[in-house]
This record gives sequence, structure tokens and C-alpha cells, in this order.
Amino acid sequence: MMDRDNEPELGEDRPGTERDNGDTSSWLPDPVPAVRFHAESPRANINRAPHDRVSGVVYKRAAHIKTVRYDLASESPQQMCLPLTPDEEGTGGSGRGTLDIRWLFSELEDLDEGLLKGRSFSYLQELNLAPGTATVEAAYSDLDTVLYVVEGYGELAHRPSAGSPILVRSLRPGDAALIQANELYRVANRSSDAPVRLMMLGLRTD
Repeated sequence: MMDRDNEPELGEDRPGTERDNGDTSSWLPDPVPAVRFHAESPRANINRAPHDRVSGVVYKRAAHIKTVRYDLASESPQQMCLPLTPDEEGTGGSGRGTLDIRWLFSELEDLDEGLLKGRSFSYLQELNLAPGTATVEAAYSDLDTVLYVVEGYGELAHRPSAGSPILVRSLRPGDAALIQANELYRVANRSSDAPVRLMMLGLRTD
């Protein structure tokens, strides 16, 4: 489902557009020990921060996504959702050093949020938006879409239906967003000199 009527030029807004403050600063929290992270009781949000839900989109700002530090020599790979180490497979070798993991979304036992339960894999893409470009506004009836910003600064514009006010949120490195099925959206790079690179994961809802 696509809406191309009265499409504004990049950099312009339709009447009723609502924007956030446009802040492009990005900040990552200091790592927390894995023992402390996994000892917390089951939670509706793995990062212990309120869900920033607007219309059919759940935003997770970089500053609200915990960085969890694992000791590779002593902590279970299953806890990190990694393959078994060679030691556990009986072929020798062991982990060493530390590994930092940022938990974006999860439906694992004790870390389940209920946001993606029952979804199945559809596709994984890397998007590179050149300066001044934007995707076509579209909605998908049977797909949830997860966006993760790798580099650059862009915007996510979305609305529940054609004719509704457009909601525009800044996208910064480390941000993640879950766009639920049937939500109209498009991604724009409003920079004049730098690309925006995103990972896009499509998950079937049926």
C-alpha cells in the first residue's frame, strides 16, 4: 500500500506534520556487567527504559539501549546467544577477553518483550541512502520492519493512515525502531554531504 498523492519535496512537510526536536547527538551508555544484566527479574523491556511508542512505531534511542559486557572466558555462550565454544564441543580452545552486546529486541526466555512474538524471518537488507534522498512512503500488511542505524543522520516519517498527521523522528547512529505492519513510513537522508546507512529486517506477522 503506497501513498504518492501530494508528495512533498525532500525537506518540506505536509500540513499536520509533527517533528521531534531534531537533535542529532548520539550517546551510548557505559557497559554494564552481564551478571547484573541477567540477574534482573523478567522485564517487559530488556533495557529497563520506557518504550517510546508513537502510533505504529516503537523507538529505541541509542542512549536507552544497554551495552552488556560479557567475560568470554567464564560466561555461558548460550547466555549471549552464541554458538558453543570449542571446549564445549570437545575440540579444545577457549574464549578470552570481553565482548560487548547491545540488546535491541528479544523474545528469548527471561528477556522476552512480547513485541516480536510469533514473527518469522522474511529478509535482511543494508540500506545506503545518498545525501538528499528518501524512500517512497509505503505500508505492508503482513510485515513488521526493524530498522537499525549504523551511520549517518536521517529521519523516519510515519503515520497510521493516509490523511493522518505525519510524525517525524530523527534517526541517529545506534538508534533502533520497530515499524509495525500497516504503518505508512519512509526514511529520508536530509544531509547534503553524508550518507545514511541502515540495517532493515523484515519479519512476517502471519
